[in-house]
Amino acid sequence: MKFLTLLFFSVFSATLTCADWKVTDNSPAQSSDSPLIYERFTVSEVGDTSFFASKRIDLVWFDAKKHTFKVIDNGPAGATTFPNLATAMTTHGCLAGCNGGFFLKDHSPSGLMIAGGESTGRFGRGGLLSGVILSSGNVNPYVLRRAEYGPKYKPTDLIQTGPFLVDQGKPVAGLSKENARRRTFVLHDGENGFAIGLSDALTLAQLAEVLAHKAFSPARKIHRGLNLDGGTSSGLYINRGESYPAIHVEPFKTVRNFLGIVPRVVK
Repeated sequence: MKFLTLLFFSVFSATLTCADWKVTDNSPAQSSDSPLIYERFTVSEVGDTSFFASKRIDLVWFDAKKHTFKVIDNGPAGATTFPNLATAMTTHGCLAGCNGGFFLKDHSPSGLMIAGGESTGRFGRGGLLSGVILSSGNVNPYVLRRAEYGPKYKPTDLIQTGPFLVDQGKPVAGLSKENARRRTFVLHDGENGFAIGLSDALTLAQLAEVLAHKAFSPARKIHRGLNLDGGTSSGLYINRGESYPAIHVEPFKTVRNFLGIVPRVVK
């Protein structure tokens, strides 16, 4: 009887903590002159019929054979370089981009930042610095765990951020189920596909479940997902080509850095 009771509570607990999701692909038509792939999904927890149940997630994918990441330093507090995300993207020739990693009250980056080969901050520890996004020699993009990173990558552009949301195609255990907020993140399909994305208000645990869901972006199974700075820092810009208007969601506050997508340097 004791075994059956424990089994019941184990199953019941799993039901509570692993919500199922309804995922609807609302991706618009793609511009023939755009080298990026734009996707839009609407997600909601199965059984949730509340007014705010439906959440939107926007993604922009790029091919690592043709494009890579670019980190743009927006400067210290009181001496920022760009008035907004869109200006930073267009000034640096980025086809798309979003806000970058976390920063401290004095506007210095939390962890290591490398922008155009210039390093700021220090390589740090902690859950919010558990991952690394980089471009090696303005060529190959990477999404790495902190322990995987080393000098061999020779980064010209790098942001340290976290936590990891998805790894090996599965949601990372132990993520917070509190504080639903707008979020930005980076994805890797395990091969040549990388993406940046923006979600409506979700907890870290919810976002991880959605990104690992079999119905989410099914043409590109998510291998890894890494969280960026969220909440009022979150923003997304996508140049969709001449045929369609740009996607443009500005952060509510001034951020220390941006993460852009640019053509790879030909060598």
